[in-house]
Amino acid sequence: MKQKLVWFFKSFIWLSILLLIFDFVTKKVVEAAQSDFAVIPGFFYISYTTNTGAAWSLFSNATWLLAIISAVAGIGMIVYFVMKFKTLRPWIRVALAMMIAGAWGNFIDRAFYADGVIDFLSFHFGSYIFPTFNIADSCLSVGIVVLLFVSLLDDYHDSKQKKVTEAK
Repeated sequence: MKQKLVWFFKSFIWLSILLLIFDFVTKKVVEAAQSDFAVIPGFFYISYTTNTGAAWSLFSNATWLLAIISAVAGIGMIVYFVMKFKTLRPWIRVALAMMIAGAWGNFIDRAFYADGVIDFLSFHFGSYIFPTFNIADSCLSVGIVVLLFVSLLDDYHDSKQKKVTEAK
């Protein structure tokens, strides 16, 4: 039993589950309240909106197409995660866990809510208001950034190793 718990913890599957639940719960709370309020006045607001499109309302009203894309991406990431599990380093597992949670979080909204994805995190920078987003969007974005950062570090490390090898 202890080995299974250690494996589960090191797999970061728990992170996907936790983030997916957090995304779902926060959306339900905001949907139930349907009220806007300032968390940090002039900067950060909770603002209930729905979006039938993708980021920045791209492809609005293409809900089923976006749901299919989310499902295919989610399945693809899970298949990759399972097939490459033993060779994936921990930070890659973290990135994939976050991206899987993000893909499925938005899939659930697109597939089961006529109004589309529930967004509620709103940041204001002076007169510029950044497009409202949700936890699933954050998971996708942060997961991609982590994946890119780890890839860049790997490339840097590999090029440094190559120079050391060539110098010998």
